[in-house]
Amino acid sequence: MNSRPRLVSWRFDDEVRSDHPEEWNWIEITMVFTDGSRRWSILYTPERLLNNLSRPDIDPPGLHMKQLIVVRSYEMHDIERVLNVFDEEDKLIEASREYPE
Repeated sequence: MNSRPRLVSWRFDDEVRSDHPEEWNWIEITMVFTDGSRRWSILYTPERLLNNLSRPDIDPPGLHMKQLIVVRSYEMHDIERVLNVFDEEDKLIEASREYPE
């Protein structure tokens, strides 16, 4: 029997204001697990990630974040599907960080 914490709920920490083609910022989420722990991740759509890395003033011109998850869209059903699959595959803890207390 696997006693690892499982995803109970999640919420946006940032407002998803628009899907304007030039937007480049990520969206942060907080997740709650069965053991009461809270973790956070950064969600990027492919378009926003490309827009970010295409900015002429980005330095360094690359990034690495352990807690980065790329999703097709910021639609709730897409995010829930990704989070649930990652949770089932035991990858969600690895794709998130502990929430600072």
